[in-house]
Amino acid sequence: MSNYSHRGYAQRTSGYSRRRHKGSGFRRKNKHPDALKKILIAAAAVLVCGLIFIFVRYFGSFVSSFKNGEQPPVQTVDTPVQTATSDLPEGYYDKVDNKVFVSEGSAYLMFKGIDKTAQNYAAVLNSIASSMSDDVTLYNMVIPTNTEFGLAENLRDASNSQRYNLDLISSSLMYNVHSIDIYNTLDKHKDEYIYYRTDQNLTSLGGYYAYLDYVQNIKSIESNDTPVYSLDKLSEKQGVIRHFEGELLKRTVDENTQPHGNQELFNNADTIVYYKLPVHYGCFRVDTVKGEYIEKDLFTEEDVKTDPLSVFPARNTEFMVATNLENKTEDKLLIVKDHAAEPVIGYLIPCYREVHIADAELYKGGLTQYIRDNKITDVLVINGIDDANNTLYCQRLRDLFDSSITD
Repeated sequence: MSNYSHRGYAQRTSGYSRRRHKGSGFRRKNKHPDALKKILIAAAAVLVCGLIFIFVRYFGSFVSSFKNGEQPPVQTVDTPVQTATSDLPEGYYDKVDNKVFVSEGSAYLMFKGIDKTAQNYAAVLNSIASSMSDDVTLYNMVIPTNTEFGLAENLRDASNSQRYNLDLISSSLMYNVHSIDIYNTLDKHKDEYIYYRTDQNLTSLGGYYAYLDYVQNIKSIESNDTPVYSLDKLSEKQGVIRHFEGELLKRTVDENTQPHGNQELFNNADTIVYYKLPVHYGCFRVDTVKGEYIEKDLFTEEDVKTDPLSVFPARNTEFMVATNLENKTEDKLLIVKDHAAEPVIGYLIPCYREVHIADAELYKGGLTQYIRDNKITDVLVINGIDDANNTLYCQRLRDLFDSSITD
């Protein structure tokens, strides 16, 4: 066979081909496949280490902060997520009087009563009860403010719980002090117009619901068949005063910046509705300084221009007596009150033969002997929760019965 056969030629030239490939670099990528794999593995390892570092550095701090109670960082996006805040009530403190909180067209004051002030009020009532004879019954009614029912709960952080305060008062009273709790009734009707928007006082409607609670808890009334009047019956003698600007609105008036007071409150001024009683009665006020007895109507609009709330009985009156000419019992009630009680008082006149009304801050006389001399059967201390937790007001109550009070 020739030396130049195809097979022999291939064998003789194979070494040359390999040497030529080595010198020219031709097909270098196939020369060392193991080295290439090592390079790729090393690069992948570097990449993985980098990712692990980033994960530990940032996600680790996220987890630790979450475990420690911290808020996770806010994630920003190109399009912000819209939160549904339109349904949440908002509020603010007025710029003139920073104690008046305004929310949804109504004004509120935060309640500051504490355990000590509640227990002090109860102690005064216990002392008053101890000074009375067994045939006189002492009742207590504390009226909560609109803050408890009108202001959204999430805006009440600065206000102490009135429900808790009232419960503490009630639990601190002796057995012979009968507490009339109107809180639950007012809470049941809180969506009605039971409080003014520009004043802390009850409206006539709120006073009516308090009256219903009272007659349901008084044994003497249950026994004398006193009728409980419906609002329909009372509306036959209804009076109305429009655009009432309450005390909380007046507190926001500044002649330079807010001549009408807070604009939101001014735009939501109140309406006073009051009901004259469907009974025949006689009424007079007592001037203890002059010793005069002056005939007076229970409901009058003679001073409404200066004080619209003066339409209610015993407003700014030191002492008043109303006689129900239709009630044939011998039951007599003495009311010791502050301004918060006035929307309730009128409804109580038909319940007794006589109703005697003393303003705790204006009356100059003593009440212990007065109760004996006038054969009072029931005594009702009725005031707002702010006064009940006011040490000076409680001292004034104590002074009214001072002749026989003991601690």
